[in-house]
Amino acid sequence: MIIQSKNVYFEEKFQPLQVEIKKDVITNIYQYNQFKVDKDYGDLLVLPGLCDSHVHGYGDGSVFDATKPWLKKWCKYLPNEGITSVVAGISCHPLDKLMDAMKNIGDYMDNDNKVGAHIIGVYEEGPFICSGKERGAQALEYQIIPTKKTIDEFNKACNGHMIYVMIAPEMLNGNYEVIDYCRKLGMAVSLGHTGASFEVCEEAIKHGANSFTHTYNGMKGLHHREPGVVGAAMYFDNCYAELIADGGHVNKVAANILAKCKGKDHLIIVTDSLSLKGRTAGVYKADDFGRNLTIGKDGICRMDNGTLCGSVRKLNQNLAYAIKEEGIDYVTAINAVTINPMRLFGINNKGLIKTGYKADIAVFDKDYEVKAVYVDGKLQKLA
Repeated sequence: MIIQSKNVYFEEKFQPLQVEIKKDVITNIYQYNQFKVDKDYGDLLVLPGLCDSHVHGYGDGSVFDATKPWLKKWCKYLPNEGITSVVAGISCHPLDKLMDAMKNIGDYMDNDNKVGAHIIGVYEEGPFICSGKERGAQALEYQIIPTKKTIDEFNKACNGHMIYVMIAPEMLNGNYEVIDYCRKLGMAVSLGHTGASFEVCEEAIKHGANSFTHTYNGMKGLHHREPGVVGAAMYFDNCYAELIADGGHVNKVAANILAKCKGKDHLIIVTDSLSLKGRTAGVYKADDFGRNLTIGKDGICRMDNGTLCGSVRKLNQNLAYAIKEEGIDYVTAINAVTINPMRLFGINNKGLIKTGYKADIAVFDKDYEVKAVYVDGKLQKLA
């Protein structure tokens, strides 16, 4: 099969090209109109499939209590956002529920991950949070101080598919061996929901921490006499930084500053969306937390006390907002939802339109509305 467009995102430029697909792999890139095509997308934007690396739910279902039927429904839905790969994000909840959810996710990945977007791993955002206000909406009663044993238990529960771990480094009390251990196992380690000092972050990074969770949110801010966690996220060039690019979690100027600091290779745009995704503005009881949450017209969820608590925004909407409203250059923004998460997780065959890479492709109009999606070379049915 050959598809073409005048705007294929290839080598960080939009170019008129043809993309040849055989089975589930991109086999060649040709000049525009070189061969007869199966589908001509005209002026539409042809991108690598998107990856949401920080997301918790959809359609009144949550990753933390995921059932196999819901996981299938979720994966089938995700291409509607242009998503072809997703990381299942777990936050602070009762341990027995977390273990059950991770077992379901692991079993689904091993046996049933054949419909819609692919789950590429588990993200343990909670319960390794701090005890201070930076824990945000995370429930302190379910906090766990991580150890190598804990990591093994969580990883075993999901059949070895834990690829991303968030840790509040000040809770380690100067002993960073758990970060060393996670990195030895091939997991990315993010610093988040933390009130750590810049110096503590620096030590954690020396031991292998290589990312920051939803930068600016749930972390100690930047001060000119104490750079804090935000300062560390900006300062360390080798670390990735998540950004919820919706204009509500982070002011658009602050988002632009972070993008300039991280550049085109280390920014990662996420949704942090919850089970309420799919609902309109209003007050709801969220399955994720069992608490009332208010969805604003901006798509952002807030607790009764005003604390921000995720969103119902779509990843393609955040991509569009990053480019059109936050002024982030399109190369940085597109990389932030395609190749950068793959590099963070050490996945070397997804995230680019390139020969030998998986044929995960998303087609958008100029406003980044989804028009077509291919997963493993198969055209997906969109809602």
